Amino acid sequence: MSADRPLYFDWAATAPLRDEARAAWLAASEPEFANASSLHQWGRRARAELQRARRGFAAALGCQRDDLFFTGNGSEANLLGLAGAVQALLPHRRHVLLSAVEHPSVVAPLERLAKAGAIELERVPVDRRGRVDPESLEARCRPTTGLVALQAANHEIGTVQPVAAVAARLRPRGVLLHCDATQALGKIPCTLPALDCDLLVVSPHKFGGPRGVGVLARRAGVALSTPLSPERQEQGLRGGTEDVATIVAAAAALHATLRDQDEVALRLTALARRFAAQLTTALPDVTLYSDVEYALPGLVNFALPDLRGDWLVTELDRRGVAVSHGAACASLAAVPSPVLLAIGALELAANAIRVSMGRTTTSDDVDLLVARVVAAVVQLRHR
Repeated sequence: MSADRPLYFDWAATAPLRDEARAAWLAASEPEFANASSLHQWGRRARAELQRARRGFAAALGCQRDDLFFTGNGSEANLLGLAGAVQALLPHRRHVLLSAVEHPSVVAPLERLAKAGAIELERVPVDRRGRVDPESLEARCRPTTGLVALQAANHEIGTVQPVAAVAARLRPRGVLLHCDATQALGKIPCTLPALDCDLLVVSPHKFGGPRGVGVLARRAGVALSTPLSPERQEQGLRGGTEDVATIVAAAAALHATLRDQDEVALRLTALARRFAAQLTTALPDVTLYSDVEYALPGLVNFALPDLRGDWLVTELDRRGVAVSHGAACASLAAVPSPVLLAIGALELAANAIRVSMGRTTTSDDVDLLVARVVAAVVQLRHR
């Protein structure tokens, strides 16, 4: 193995485009270039490709074709699901619960709705692993509770949430469950039936699809009222010309990802254990925030007591290594991670580094990563 080759360990931020997705995009970009809403033959062909991709996603996620919606990205899909569900709730069911470790694209629209007086918002605390207790969450439900937001797995520390166990407690109460599964698909089962949720969001660029498309799936019968300008597209919930080639490529990435999911998950779990074991041996003062038994395969979050996370990211980048300081969408922020504060990281919250692996990561990559992390830490500590 080469000591100077680049190492990509930021798969949780975005995954490299899969060959299957690239081939599908090229195949669809020329012949099906037309607007899928047009009535002429070119438009009809584009529409047929769009619906074929929609059926593929719907089958994979466990919903009907007309309950599957394409958006511009995962964040918009969360906005559509959350704000759309809230607007369709009865006025006396506007109490909303969300875990203390949700992604900003879930937190922000709910906070805005709460500020506008549309909902009463309450956060549910998590344990030291970042996990919600189903019994404690149920205890916070009221007769006025209409919606709960609980991610499938955390975007910073990887903790897998007991979504199905929570759903079993909510369903008799008639409470909707929204699940952001953008980090989880490809690592753990993520379907509406498996999670028993009502709304499910995935983001294809996280599993090897192209950027520029998000997906919202809903259980049959769940009412949504668009927070956007109503148009003809996407069952009237989102206006705008669909990018057929990008959506077709996303469907190809989904098919390939689910085909390999079990094998990849097993291998990444072993690689995460390998990394954590070597790291703790080489740097005994390291703190691990990802529990391999409860975290997504291939994701490890750690911190060192005397090194800020952005310093270490910069030094590793100089050595040809890509990792994240917290979630990529918030890594430039000057405030500590709300996720790490929620699990009690406190003074180490600003020092956290997220290492995330993917389908092409090897044991040699992990060994090289450990060596470069140790070298970077030694360099920074002796400046």
